Amino acid sequence: MTDSVFVRGLEFEGNHGYSAAERRGTRRFRVHLTLELALGAAASSDRIADTVDYFKVSEIVVAVGTKSTFKLLEALAGTIAEKIQDLYPRAGVVIELEKLAPPCPGVPAACGVRLHLAPRAA
Repeated sequence: MTDSVFVRGLEFEGNHGYSAAERRGTRRFRVHLTLELALGAAASSDRIADTVDYFKVSEIVVAVGTKSTFKLLEALAGTIAEKIQDLYPRAGVVIELEKLAPPCPGVPAACGVRLHLAPRAA
């Protein structure tokens, strides 16, 4: 099993949606992240430099989600994951992004995507 650091249930409001009408107003989004990387060094050292700083990761999610606009959830999730990998290139990133209460028939609680970025080559 792969070691990992996770952030679950991170929420923000953003102007994302396929239609112009959706992008004019804000909607709530929820993100669940898993960063897959070896944590043995951090377990031994007790140093944040040997792991993932989930405060910084949360800042990236909120900044991208609130300061940018995307039509597709895939593009939003991909941009968030790439920015996280800019900071932690050796981590595999799994991001699940949910649009809460999307304007769809049947009134779903959420719709979303899950993307997995492999660690970048050294």
